[in-house]
Amino acid sequence: MAPGDVTAQSFSSRKVCLARAREHIANHAYAAAEQTLTRGREQWPDLSFDSEWLTVLGHAAWRRNRKREAVGLLRRAAREEDAHVEARFLLGRVLADCGMFDRGVEVLRKVADDAEGLVPYRAHALSALCVAYAAMGLNKSSQEAIEKAAAFGLVSAQLLADEGYRLLRIGAFKEAEVQLAKALQIDATCEDAFERLAGALYVQGKLDSAMEVLAYAIEQSAEHLPLHQLMGEVHVSRNKHREASAFFKHAVEISPDGDNVDELLYLQGRALHRAGFSEQALACFRQMLERRPRSSLVPEVQARVNALGAARKGARTRRLENFPRVLQKRSYCAPNTLANVLRYIGQPATQEDVAARILRSGSTRWPDLMDFVSEQKGIAWRLVKGSIDLIREMIDKGVPVVTTEYHGLSGHMLAVIGYDDAGELIIAQDPNYIEPVEISYTAFRKSWLHDDALCLLIVPQGKSSLLPPPLEPAKDAARGILDLLRTHNAGNLSQATELAQRLHELDKTLLTPLRVLAEISLEAKAEAELRGYCEAALKVSPDCFWARRHLAAATLLANKLEAALQQFRQALALYRDDHLLMITVAELFIALNQKRPGRAMLARILEEDPQYRRARLRLAQELAEVDKPAAVWHARVLVELDSADTQARELLAQLAGETAVREIASDAKKDAPAARTQAAPEGAPTSSEEEFEVEEDE
Repeated sequence: MAPGDVTAQSFSSRKVCLARAREHIANHAYAAAEQTLTRGREQWPDLSFDSEWLTVLGHAAWRRNRKREAVGLLRRAAREEDAHVEARFLLGRVLADCGMFDRGVEVLRKVADDAEGLVPYRAHALSALCVAYAAMGLNKSSQEAIEKAAAFGLVSAQLLADEGYRLLRIGAFKEAEVQLAKALQIDATCEDAFERLAGALYVQGKLDSAMEVLAYAIEQSAEHLPLHQLMGEVHVSRNKHREASAFFKHAVEISPDGDNVDELLYLQGRALHRAGFSEQALACFRQMLERRPRSSLVPEVQARVNALGAARKGARTRRLENFPRVLQKRSYCAPNTLANVLRYIGQPATQEDVAARILRSGSTRWPDLMDFVSEQKGIAWRLVKGSIDLIREMIDKGVPVVTTEYHGLSGHMLAVIGYDDAGELIIAQDPNYIEPVEISYTAFRKSWLHDDALCLLIVPQGKSSLLPPPLEPAKDAARGILDLLRTHNAGNLSQATELAQRLHELDKTLLTPLRVLAEISLEAKAEAELRGYCEAALKVSPDCFWARRHLAAATLLANKLEAALQQFRQALALYRDDHLLMITVAELFIALNQKRPGRAMLARILEEDPQYRRARLRLAQELAEVDKPAAVWHARVLVELDSADTQARELLAQLAGETAVREIASDAKKDAPAARTQAAPEGAPTSSEEEFEVEEDE
């Protein structure tokens, strides 16, 4: 039997076992590494307490996308007093990779600042800090970290790959491509360099180049799951759904217990359905429900299972061809969507031009949007209260449907460009994504509740016959809702109250009148009236998020803190991504002297959004008495994010002295041009003023 054969049943020593596992990791054979370590533990059961064994196993688990498991293993390894620095270094990288940036930074800084430590680990800890800082929006700290790493004179592919990540975050795509290409010249197997380079090419619409990079990368590192997932997504962009499903399937096979196996099974099922393999798609969705019953994707997947399992006869699929696919800039979802629809019907428009007319304080409201539309020449339009049947009718006629969806209290505008009756799916061009998105009928109906399914239909002037016939004003719910919103937005509260009550009497299924009345009552702190409107809305829709949220606010107005906390948590169960609601829950925990869960809630917000300044400030204030170093860290981050933040400056001066404030503020001023560059999520266009368009393959 060959010495390197992983099928060996025994090893001559522990050292040989661990060396063999490290060799497999160096060759990107992560499954073989885990197999070797498992056999070693069978030979020496006490290996599971060995810090080096835990470190190597944690490394392999991380690379097989079991990041949470890896964190646990590496934490156990790092607890040992004589643990090698490798355990702490890997722990820091994995924490950052999991999105736990604050914890990752704390670990990595200790490695980087250890003057007696090994140079390679210190340098790479600094480049890992560069990545973490960039993800947190700390551009100055990110640049300083990579410069300190370079000062060691150690040039490696990983350092260049991490610098490439920093450049991607600030939107410097061309510079990032150069750095990532250099990284691959040094090490043609660097997984991070491959993944980031392919991702940069993909989001810029360079699909052929992205596929070439990914094909070569998969040859070099066949077990790196993100490469297969990204290749699948590129194939989806090329409308090659059968091929895409194969890559998603292989990603699942690489790591059946990976942290994102639910997402991969969902993507695989969706691709199979798009390719026409409904039975295989149904099996894939059911597998996901069995394996990950607590996944956030369960409602969406269950809706698809129900639809595909029904096997409706005569189910149709329609999709508008050649609809513009332009990513939105900043908060331009409404300007972008409206511009895309106008371009689709032959009316030249850009999102900048539309934004200049309809954007108010960074957002768009229906009355402002409708004022713009009514002034346009060469078009016919209709504002209607929508339904799935109406969407089908309009798409069949070639008319896109402009509408809003709400997640929590956050609204987002998109254009519906298709439907799939077999899967009971809405197909929409969401300006946040290059590819059209698919939303189940069930989820879409819920997302419509906030605005009572208002829809805008636009066609060229000569094709007005495609639009639904106009209704009598007294029966036109859409017109009544628009008048109510216009009056409320203008601050005419007494008139808005009258209009809302009249509209509610005409149609008690409408939620907009109740929502406006609730908002007016909340502003007036009229607890009884607020409670009544919320309870009426919940009779119409038990899952109405704003009603649950405002009902909790009514209880809070009555100063019933514990009851309010329970009700706010019920609202959070309906929509867990409302960070303002999470802060409210955290504050109630703290007010009830349950400080640990309160601080944990604030920390969770920062894991999801490291730049959410209100949560970071509140956490810093809470930690000031119990963990001063952590409080100083949060205050320093706040000052770097915004040197004009008075509360953060005062807190940092109180904790660390005025000198610390001046140093950070001075650095921020020097770096002002870089700081103004908007950081974006990984894999998304950022500060460039270009519009990226992707042409669909024939």
